[in-house]
Amino acid sequence: MVIVDTGFWLALADRQDTYHKSAKNKLKEIDEPLITTWCVVTETCYMLLKRKGVAAQVSFMMSISNESFEVFDLQSEHAQRIAQLMQQYSNLPMDLADASLVILAEALGHGRILSVDYRDFNAYRWKNNQPFQNLFQN
Repeated sequence: MVIVDTGFWLALADRQDTYHKSAKNKLKEIDEPLITTWCVVTETCYMLLKRKGVAAQVSFMMSISNESFEVFDLQSEHAQRIAQLMQQYSNLPMDLADASLVILAEALGHGRILSVDYRDFNAYRWKNNQPFQNLFQN
């Protein structure tokens, strides 16, 4: 499974996005399931509503319904680790969506991700010392 961040979803949905064409091409190359978190879904819907309107966020939600990708469920026991990560990366700072993807990487046992956020995902570490491997290179 490949982890997906908000910026990649936005690039796919928005033809005006700088990364749109590259994201569409990369998606064609990926031959395995995609996974994200509900925090990323929430952030993506918010940004789609602002950028593209209701239809874009409805379409994104339908892609979940159509099982185009999987959504990982955070549990209450993840809250302490999320708080620790937010504190650790306070200089960036780390938001909830990004922290949830670190939790997801730790649960999956790998950090293979599609993200346009090169700075942050080059800095973040899962299991404290494992780097993310960003599969999206524009």
